[in-house]
Formats: sequence, structure tokens, C-alpha cells
Amino acid sequence: MTNTINLHVPDALTASSSENYIVAVRLSAGGFSFAGFIPSENDSLFCGEISIDRTKPYIQAIKDIFFAHPFLAYTYRHTHVICANRQFTLVPENVYVEKQQNQLMNFIFASPDGKTLHKRLDDLDCEVIYGIQPEVYDFLSRSLLKYTFTHAIVPLLGIWLKQSVIAYPKQLFVSLYEDTMDAACFYRDNLLFINSFKYDDTADILYYILYIWKQTAMDQQQDRLVIHANADLHKSLKDTLQTYIVNIEFVQPQATDAGMQVPADITALFSCES
Repeated sequence: MTNTINLHVPDALTASSSENYIVAVRLSAGGFSFAGFIPSENDSLFCGEISIDRTKPYIQAIKDIFFAHPFLAYTYRHTHVICANRQFTLVPENVYVEKQQNQLMNFIFASPDGKTLHKRLDDLDCEVIYGIQPEVYDFLSRSLLKYTFTHAIVPLLGIWLKQSVIAYPKQLFVSLYEDTMDAACFYRDNLLFINSFKYDDTADILYYILYIWKQTAMDQQQDRLVIHANADLHKSLKDTLQTYIVNIEFVQPQATDAGMQVPADITALFSCES
């Protein structure tokens, strides 16, 4: 993660031009990302990332970022607030009851964030329910205009589902971030597995990938592994994984003209807006 003080945006982004942009505010435990683009302009994508000050309460750190960067509260065409945390689960639509979602989160997670949100996935006929700190939700709701909340797994599942209908019988998709990985396994358009893991090193990543591969009875010769990660992680994982899995595709993060890497969930979300 880029450890900078200022969150930089293009000079062309001003209070008078902001309504041309679709933007995303991405919240994770250790980082804050702000990205955006103008749908009609191919070279307009930008992305900036700063570290969260862990010495402060999370809500105070978010407030400090907003107060230091007034452009975050400009009026945009639309603002997507992406919650990139591990507190999420999928519930089939035929058993989903909105008034019971808090109870479900309390059952699944030892320390749920307090406020539960949900997002319907029509193509998978389910609801993604996820947590966010109430204070953060309230602050962003007051600070932003034309916004929606979503979880980081939602746009990824949308992209992965579309890719799952190609020739390979099963596909395992993995998206790696600073210290977490999201993983989902599909058989054609059927979701077989989904989870998020915290990792400390590449040994953890290898363990989780091979564990999922075994649990979902994937074939070493026929099935496919797709990994979204930066070049350094590609190099450290490639040799070992190729010992066990034949079909592996490494996908590097999209980069802006300024060389900033865009998180995979933001790339997936923006691809639906283009």
C-alpha cells in the first residue's frame, strides 16, 4: 500500500467538473482508496490510496481523511462506497429475511461491525449481507450525494460468474490484496465455494488455494485457477502452484496512466459502468 499523506486526484477533477465522474470510495481495515473515471473518456481513470491511521478510532481516521481532502465530498455522477472487509455471507433468496439479517451476522461473526447492509445478486439468486460500523455508515451518508453502498465481493462475483461459463469445467478465482484474499469456485454458472481469508505470507496463500482446490474436487489437468495479484505475488506463487495445477492464469491489477494499481473489485465495478 502506498504510505502517503495526500490522496492525489487529476487536476481536471474540480468542483465544477465532478458531476462528469463516477467514483468509488473503498474502505478496508488498513487502507482507504479513492478512484474514478469519466465514462466517455478512455484515459480518465485515476486511483489513489492511503493508509488508515490505526492509532485512532476507525471513524476518526475516516473523518480526518475527508476533512483533509474536500474533493471526496464533491457532487459526482455517482459514488460507490465499497466495504472491503471479511464480514460478509451469501444467503439464498428463497430463505432470505431482511429483518433477520442482524441475527444471522451475530451468529456467524464473533464481533460483527454493528450495522448490517445487503445487496441482491440477481444472477446468483441470493443476497450478500455484510457489516459496517454504524458511525462510518452515518458519516458517509451525511457526507456524500448520489451514493450506494456495496461489498467488494459483489462486483467480483458478477465478473467471475460471466467468466465461469467458458470451456473449463470448474474455475477457482482468487483476488489478493495486502493481507486478505477473496476466493470463489464456480462450476459453469453454479457457485460452489466462496470465502475470504486473512494471510501473513505466501505459504498461507498456497495453503488456502490448494485446500479449496481439494475441497471442491477440482481436477489438476482440466480445471482452471485465475489469480488477481501484483507481479511480486505472481512470481512467488507461480513455481509452486504449477507443480499442482496445469491451467493457471495470472491477472495483474489494472493501472492508471500515473502508474497506480487499481484494486480488482474497483476494476470489476467500473467495468459495469463503462
